[in-house]
Amino acid sequence: MPPLWRVLALLLAALWTLVGAHGTRAALRARRSVRRLGVPGVRTSGEVANGPRRVGPSYHPPQIRYQAPPPDRPHAPADHTYRQVPLNADAPNALHRGAIVHVRYDPSDPRRVVVLRTRKSLSPTANLIWCTCFCATGPALGALALL
Repeated sequence: MPPLWRVLALLLAALWTLVGAHGTRAALRARRSVRRLGVPGVRTSGEVANGPRRVGPSYHPPQIRYQAPPPDRPHAPADHTYRQVPLNADAPNALHRGAIVHVRYDPSDPRRVVVLRTRKSLSPTANLIWCTCFCATGPALGALALL
């Protein structure tokens, strides 16, 4: 029978690998959703005006309220308030009403917006780095426990 520490190390290695793989998949999906904008975009913050909701058979995606310049004057000050459905409304971010979000909008058409992250979450790139480290540490710990 193997020692208890070896069994616990193997279980921990499996858990880290699974958590890392799941998080890496979610982070890659979030990075793909940011690419839907098609341009680097201008970063700003806003808030969720209406959260996602279902009324009968129809689904209403969340709406984001943010400030940007008017569409016909891209170099004007960002004083025009928009209330738009983000292009990545299906992103894994928890978009509850009143939540502060960081968004990127297209400077040529400020009505096109994607959600980068909420105040309580990491950016997709930072999430990808952390989850990749978990994915690499899990098998390394498992191999160390088997030696």
